[in-house]
Amino acid sequence: MGALLDYSGKHVHYKGRRYRVDTSYDTVLLVQRLYGEEALDVAEKVRQALKMLVISAFKVWLLSDADKARLLEEITKQRIQLPQRPQTGPPRKLMDFEEDSDYIYASFKQAYDMDLLKERGRLEWRRFCDLLDGLPENTKLKEVMRIRAMEVPEPTKHNWKERQNILQLKAHYALPVKGQGGQKGLDTLFYTLERAAGT
Repeated sequence: MGALLDYSGKHVHYKGRRYRVDTSYDTVLLVQRLYGEEALDVAEKVRQALKMLVISAFKVWLLSDADKARLLEEITKQRIQLPQRPQTGPPRKLMDFEEDSDYIYASFKQAYDMDLLKERGRLEWRRFCDLLDGLPENTKLKEVMRIRAMEVPEPTKHNWKERQNILQLKAHYALPVKGQGGQKGLDTLFYTLERAAGT
């Protein structure tokens, strides 16, 4: 994430029309949660996501399902997606926005004296991600991420206690396994963002 990202725009243009959108961090995370609902089909996820993200627009409900999907793609591209970073080694997921929400809240309060509950509807998603990325190493979230990334040393006759301590910490802070097979569109985007943001 870079300092040159644009946080100011509140509109997305699609097919000659302007759509006012809400891409505050809490709204984007609600859309992420929506995309984790296995009971909903893709078309319903798109409809519900647009209800959350679009504040005022020209008759969104009259758009075809294909245009709704493309509008959501444009919102994602223009207001949500983050610059891709070069991968160094195999990708590892060290953070989960939902599972780590308490750690994120505490870390923002510690580092920035920012109450994220008071920033709902105000703090833009990309700005949130920049702040997340810039958290100091002494914050709780960064500590947890370091533990998850920690390598367990090969066993020797001298490091039994060290290995046990590392394994216990990794078990305590382990992320639940979530199915990622066959994900497309925003499903893949949000999984990728969790790997990229704050790492």
